[in-house]
Amino acid sequence: MLTHLVILCCCVIYTAQLEKKYEAKGVEPRFNVVAKNVTVVTGQTAVLPCSVDFLGEFKTGKLQVVWLDHRDKLLTFEDRRIIADERISLERPYVKEWNLHIRNVKPSDQGTYSCQINTDPVQVRPIRLHVHVPARINRQLSTDDITAKEGETVSLVCNATGVPSPTVTWFRILSGLRDKSEAGKERIGVEGEVLLIYNVTRYCDDVYECVAFNNVPPADSKRMRVNVEFPPEIRLPNKKIGQSRGKETILECIVQAYPIGVTEWKRNGKKIDQSWKYRSEVYEDDRITITLSLRIMDIGVEDYGIYTCEAENLLGGDAEEMQLYEYPKYIPPTSTPRPTTTRLIDSDIKTPYIPPTYKTLAPPTESPPYKIGTNWNLKKENGYGVSGKVYVQGSGAGWRPQTGVWVVIVAVCVLALTR
Repeated sequence: MLTHLVILCCCVIYTAQLEKKYEAKGVEPRFNVVAKNVTVVTGQTAVLPCSVDFLGEFKTGKLQVVWLDHRDKLLTFEDRRIIADERISLERPYVKEWNLHIRNVKPSDQGTYSCQINTDPVQVRPIRLHVHVPARINRQLSTDDITAKEGETVSLVCNATGVPSPTVTWFRILSGLRDKSEAGKERIGVEGEVLLIYNVTRYCDDVYECVAFNNVPPADSKRMRVNVEFPPEIRLPNKKIGQSRGKETILECIVQAYPIGVTEWKRNGKKIDQSWKYRSEVYEDDRITITLSLRIMDIGVEDYGIYTCEAENLLGGDAEEMQLYEYPKYIPPTSTPRPTTTRLIDSDIKTPYIPPTYKTLAPPTESPPYKIGTNWNLKKENGYGVSGKVYVQGSGAGWRPQTGVWVVIVAVCVLALTR
């Protein structure tokens, strides 16, 4: 490191001695930088360079370096400013340099400046200063909001200035997205300060924006609204609507127009006023579209019929009719219980028990004569046994049972045992 410093000092001393040697020999001073252009943006600081070699005593005496502006007005003499403009100064970071500084540059500062040495002839080194100015839109000379009728031609003007000359690009701000970012813009494929819209329609009603830019940030922009006037158009979501008595309903119609004008509901040619039974309300969908509703409460027989929605402005009018009809009262159908089916398995089937019934038999009156016995003789009835007094034919005292009676008695005993 020390070695480098020693070498640097030696070079500086040698150069100084060499300059004195050339000056002593009468070597003429010269510029050691080539002429160039300096470009700055307005408001910044411009540095115009000037570097001179071998400046000293030369023939006629001591030489001086001066700066002149683009109007040949003397700005500095040697290292002193000689004008009142405090934005200008001479800076000498090194012995050879005579740099001119212009702070807070203005567009009027643009031009060719010259650094001069008062030799004979005078040596001049011109420096061209370019001052760029960001694009600006002149609001007074540009179009504000404009109103036109359908079919007319609309001319939008965006007067822009700047150095270099800016390019003007046009955009359409999509409806409903005017407060959002670039995603809400639709570029129109033309460039220029004037945008013409021929045979304008209601669908051209929107906000338009012009953007001026000349590659010197920031860009400038201006928005303007195009209002297109047209007569009303009415659209009905439903031509007919039904409702039961005692209920309430709402009739709606959608109106598009600019300006909106007068909108109302009518019945039998008469305007329907606000009351406990009728209530009319307006809902604004956008600038050119509204929904006009009519609420009818406690509907009676006299309320059924035709209702008319009307709209009118200075350019014309429109009307549409809607029918309110009686909707039959809903009667729910009678519900019939569904039959239930149970699936039985053979093992689940059981023979129901039916208790036996008995009746007394009247004694026969025909002959041969019968005697009343003191025992029982069973008669089969309904598949089961019945009991009672049995009259049997006899020839004397005592009685004897019949064969059929014994069969019945055995069957009853078997049946009783099987239970």
